[in-house]
Formats: sequence, structure tokens, C-alpha cells
Amino acid sequence: MQDIEQLFQIAQMYYEQDLTQEEIAKKMYISRSNISRMLKQARDVGIVEIMIHYPFERKRRLEVEFKKRFDLEDIIIVDLNNCSGFELYSFTTKQAASYLNTKLNNESILAVTCGNSICGMVHELHPKNYLPYMQVVPLMGSIETSNIILDGYYLVHQIADTYKARASFIMAPFRVDDETMCSNIMKRPAVIETLTTAENATIMLTGIGSARQGGYLAKEESDEFFSDGAVGYIAGYYFDKDGNIIDKPQFYNKMVCAGRKMFDIPSRIAVVADPNKSEATLAALKGRLINQLCTNSVVAAKILEIDDGAAEYAG
Repeated sequence: MQDIEQLFQIAQMYYEQDLTQEEIAKKMYISRSNISRMLKQARDVGIVEIMIHYPFERKRRLEVEFKKRFDLEDIIIVDLNNCSGFELYSFTTKQAASYLNTKLNNESILAVTCGNSICGMVHELHPKNYLPYMQVVPLMGSIETSNIILDGYYLVHQIADTYKARASFIMAPFRVDDETMCSNIMKRPAVIETLTTAENATIMLTGIGSARQGGYLAKEESDEFFSDGAVGYIAGYYFDKDGNIIDKPQFYNKMVCAGRKMFDIPSRIAVVADPNKSEATLAALKGRLINQLCTNSVVAAKILEIDDGAAEYAG
């Protein structure tokens, strides 16, 4: 074992003086690899103790309730009862980013939709390790938006760049004018390859749209879905209060996306920060469209309130 005094000195330079391992190596006339080994030794013998402090608490009992009630594989509920507006969005997406970091590895195929919550989460990703063999793909073509950072193309690029991972893209719009055009786009080799990868993803990452947003369709089209009982949508697929996809092939046949096979992806993670999306999130849970959820205590309480009210009405 190294001299305790020397271990202390090196740990102090690294953790308290913020010197890099390279700078310490030059200062101490020791190789960089030895500095790395000695820092680990300093942790092992108790000279250095690393503590991780979460900036906010999780509602563990509420998480257990959600797991049991909705048969979820996993759920993260951040305690944000005293927050509103941007704080709900910011803290929820930070926690979602932390959660996603624990799920990804070099064998992961991550398929991504688009939207505000996913955008916020992506910008909070701070991985400790690069994942050069991971694949990141979009689940759908590009949406029409003036804010490019909400689009799947941008988000896939950002995630892949953050992890130094591989990425594939769909160089086509999400929604086209007619079925023939859509069919021709879907037959392009590059589109087939990307969507096939998306359908075989290990993780799906999505937000959830609600009736208040209108969706990716023209207003009269989305109004038609909501008049037929839709409460929300994921990647252009609209669903009712029980999570059943509303069947309208005349709309879906004009979408460049992975199709309903996306709901067979093993890990389907939704990030929901907005309480206005509680009803849509409840429906997605009931229909098993998602099986993992990152949200906050305000949204969670609203979901249970709606679900308990529906059960009481049915009884």
C-alpha cells in the first residue's frame, strides 16, 4: 500500500484543489495511471468518502402504489408539491435524465419520439461513460415545428453526440399529403433500415401529448380524434381513456413512423412533467402503451385522483 500521507496529499490536490490527474502526475513525478490507482486506493482506505446528495426527494410510497396499480416495471416520482410551472418541468426532466443514464449501455437501441419533455431531458444528460456501440434512432419522421430542438432529428443527434453513440435518421417528414407518397417514402432503403432498427429497439423514450395540445395533425383532424373520445397521443397514435388506439387508417397511413410495433418495445419510458397531461398519462398506463414513467408528485396525485374518481363513478 502507498504511504498514507502521499495518498492524502494526492486526494487533496484532486478533490479540493481541482487539479487534473495529469497536473498531479507532473507535480508529483508519478505516472498518470498511478495517480488514478492511488485515488481509488484513497477511497478504499477511507481517506476519501464520496456522498451523493439528491437535490430533491422521491415519493417512494407513491411509487409503490403506482407500480401495484398499473403493473409498471419502474417509476420515478419526484416530490415537487411546492413547485409549479417551469420548476415542475426542470426538476422532472433532470431526474428523468438521471434515470435514463442508469438504463443505457453499449447494447442499447434507444428509439426516440419528440417534444418538450424529451427535449428538456436530453439537455440534462451528463453520462460518466461514452457508449460508442449504442444505437439511437427516431421513431418517426420530422414534425413541422419552428422550434427545431423539439424535433426527433435534433434529439437523436443530441443524444448520440452526448454518448458518442451511433445514430440513424429519417430524412422525411412525419406527415405527408397522401397514402401513395407515404408508401413510397416507407419503401426507401434508408427509411426501412432506420425504422426496422426502431422496431427492434430495447428502449423507447417518449413524451405524451394531450387534448390541450392538438397534436401533429391539422386542427380539424385532431378535433375529429378528440370528438371520437381521444384523450392523448404518442408519436401520432391517438388513444381513448382506456388506452385503446383509435383506429383511423386514413390518418395513420400518411404517417412516416415505426407504427404500432413501437408499443412492443420492451422498455417504454414516458417523461411527463405537465399536470395537464395527467388524464392522457393515466390512459397510456391503462393501455400498457408505456411501462415505465418519470414524473412528479403533482402529476401523480392528479392521475390517482382521476383514476379513483372513475372507479367511484363506475361503482
